[in-house]
Amino acid sequence: MPSLNAKVQDVFDEPACEKNRSKDSKARKNGCSKPLIPGAAAGGCAFDGAKIVLQPVTDVAHLIHGPLGCEGNSWDNRGSASSGPTLWRTSFTTDLTETE
Repeated sequence: MPSLNAKVQDVFDEPACEKNRSKDSKARKNGCSKPLIPGAAAGGCAFDGAKIVLQPVTDVAHLIHGPLGCEGNSWDNRGSASSGPTLWRTSFTTDLTETE
């Protein structure tokens, strides 16, 4: 069973990241942005509090300037009523990452 330290180091090992390919092993551990999957929990999200206020506004298109995973996770955790079957579940995001 790997140690906790080994598990943590493995999280930061991102050799497939384009900007990490030319770095030495120590610099590579600084990490880089990984594309997120919509709805995937990527840890705490500061935007989640604002989403509590925004999501009850129904039958509109929400354009979110933030991370894709943060927006998708918010949709899955909260619901709201709507006059139509799908419009209230429609949201768009710019997928802004921490490196942009």
